[in-house]
Amino acid sequence: MPATKDPFHDRLLAIVLKLPGAYEDRPWGSVHCKVDGKIFVGWGRLGDGDMSIGIRVDKWLAPMLVKSDPRFTVAAYVGKHGGVDLRLGPKPDWAEVENLIVQSYRIIAPKRRVKELDALAGVGSAGKARRPSTRSGAPQKARKK
Repeated sequence: MPATKDPFHDRLLAIVLKLPGAYEDRPWGSVHCKVDGKIFVGWGRLGDGDMSIGIRVDKWLAPMLVKSDPRFTVAAYVGKHGGVDLRLGPKPDWAEVENLIVQSYRIIAPKRRVKELDALAGVGSAGKARRPSTRSGAPQKARKK
């Protein structure tokens, strides 16, 4: 662990630790955050000092991000699985960063962890706000007058 505090690291870790079962690991000397043993985000400083994070996105989305936004590049080793790296720059949009980390978590985490996350957020398993159910569990049909 570096002797100096890194506010970007602290902010990223705070985002990660809000997710069910998520924890920091340093398997190769750099930060990789996992859920149930599977990496969903990692980060580190580039040679020029900028922070870069590695996340997972849907496979179809990765090439679009890389082509349309110069902050994104294909991630080494996991690029074929939807892995991308994002250069944060000096003033990141932290809401965007958090959203990307949470989406990466949703892709990697087991279904039970995603359900835990949804429960914390107050949404159903399909990612939609919960609706009250009818007594029988099936939606009632509208009656004609």
